[in-house]
Amino acid sequence: MKVFVVACLFLNLLVLPVKADIIYFKDGMKTICQEKAWEEDGQIKCEYAGWVLTYPKNDVLRIVKTNALKNAASRAKNRRENKITLNDKNTKKTSPPGSEGNVFYNPRRPYKYWTGKNSKHKSYNEAIRALANKYNRSPEWVQAHMGDTNDLVQIHQSLANPVSNQETNAGRPPSQKSPGIAFYNPRRPFPYWTGKALKHKSYNEAIKALAAEYGQSLLWIQENMGDSNDLNEIHQNLRSAD
Repeated sequence: MKVFVVACLFLNLLVLPVKADIIYFKDGMKTICQEKAWEEDGQIKCEYAGWVLTYPKNDVLRIVKTNALKNAASRAKNRRENKITLNDKNTKKTSPPGSEGNVFYNPRRPYKYWTGKNSKHKSYNEAIRALANKYNRSPEWVQAHMGDTNDLVQIHQSLANPVSNQETNAGRPPSQKSPGIAFYNPRRPFPYWTGKALKHKSYNEAIKALAAEYGQSLLWIQENMGDSNDLNEIHQNLRSAD
């Protein structure tokens, strides 16, 4: 009994309430700060894992102040390493979001589509043409072989080794889990999906559809859907919070 009480006290010391402000953008996206968000010199700043992220004020719709529980020991470790945990199931270390050209599409960047750190484009077609020139292929070939991921490294790997990637997929054991449906994919005619037959042209339409499905408010959906782009994980998060 004494051991149990001591263990509970230890856990209570590790889990501490902290501020976790949420920045909502005019384009429908959001950023969940690990600590606070504030305005400074005409810009919105956000503390995230020891980094300070900066966004243009004109891109921000509102800032929501909220309370969250954060593991203090894990947060301290993240600060020391200056790394970010992006996925609980598949943990990997990377630079802070938006600081490197590791994302093909990000609507909050001045040049939304990147094909490299020094290769930035304002439109999807420009980015596809840049990739076509780089790999000496047609734009149609690039779109057919780049895959559905938004990870720029994976896109280049797919384009550089299209044959080996196809052989790897063909030889994959049936028991291995295949990638789920993406909530957002800018290459689809309807970029936002909330189900196989539920497709939407805008982020706001998709959020309204999820709100209607779960009988909750738009804000509740955005606060509980998580940061994953995997549609199955989004629905799991919403079912768990409901």
